[in-house]
Amino acid sequence: MEPEVKSQPTRSGLDVLLHDRGLRNTPQRQLIYRIVTAHPQHLSAVDVQQQLEATMPGISLPTVYATLDLFAELGIVRKVALADGPMLYDTGQEHPHAHMVCRRCGRIFDLEIQPVDAADAAAAADQGFAVDSGDLVLHGLCRECRAAGKQQK
Repeated sequence: MEPEVKSQPTRSGLDVLLHDRGLRNTPQRQLIYRIVTAHPQHLSAVDVQQQLEATMPGISLPTVYATLDLFAELGIVRKVALADGPMLYDTGQEHPHAHMVCRRCGRIFDLEIQPVDAADAAAAADQGFAVDSGDLVLHGLCRECRAAGKQQK
């Protein structure tokens, strides 16, 4: 009879990323990770904190910001700075993409184009600037707001 071999539990992707940086996987980090990986959308720190209230009441907003900033460093989320409003954290990390923001309803949509390409980086390099990231954000009216505006006339 073969001896029973107990398999080691596999570590989550978050465990590996944090361990490689010498950091612990705290309950707060685990919950925030679950929220950002379960929501394919653009979240603010306040959005995340509100979702945490049911399971971790009293979690501070600075803790949420610090964790989201850490996740951005780890490549789990990407920061999207808009001209108006809070910093957003984009959980759609499959590939880089641009964004569209409706100036009437405030919704944010993904635009499936590269926000910065090699030609953009080369043009910046010609001026002595080394690009390490870039965002393209287009502002205008979404389909629904445009349709609603036509109905009001």
